[in-house]
Amino acid sequence: MRRNGWLTVLVLVALVAPAISQQTPSDVAFGGEYFFRFRASAGGLSSEERAMALQVRFTLVFTRLLAQGKPLTVQVHSLGAVKSISVAGVPFVTVTVADARANQMTLEQLANVWANNLTQGLWRILGKSAQ
Repeated sequence: MRRNGWLTVLVLVALVAPAISQQTPSDVAFGGEYFFRFRASAGGLSSEERAMALQVRFTLVFTRLLAQGKPLTVQVHSLGAVKSISVAGVPFVTVTVADARANQMTLEQLANVWANNLTQGLWRILGKSAQ
């Protein structure tokens, strides 16, 4: 039951957290934390649509982390010509060659940067919810 209380607190924190200065609609931010920016379309979605889709995934991640007691894990997986990042077992984001080019990095470098940003930002959000 205590985890449900934390989930409620986390949702409220995400809703009332100080807004991150969003430079473009393709910025990925949640709970007062900025994670990264999509600079390329993928899977038939524009950069902005990709960023909006992640908002639903953040909810799934926090449900697993808090309500279900899953540990925070961020993993990078190779899927042919792309990398996939999962968070708490939830397939979270795909990093494409177009993303890497737009960020002037290799596919592996960008996937690792995004995974690190997710890990660090999610730990900060989780720390806020435990206070």
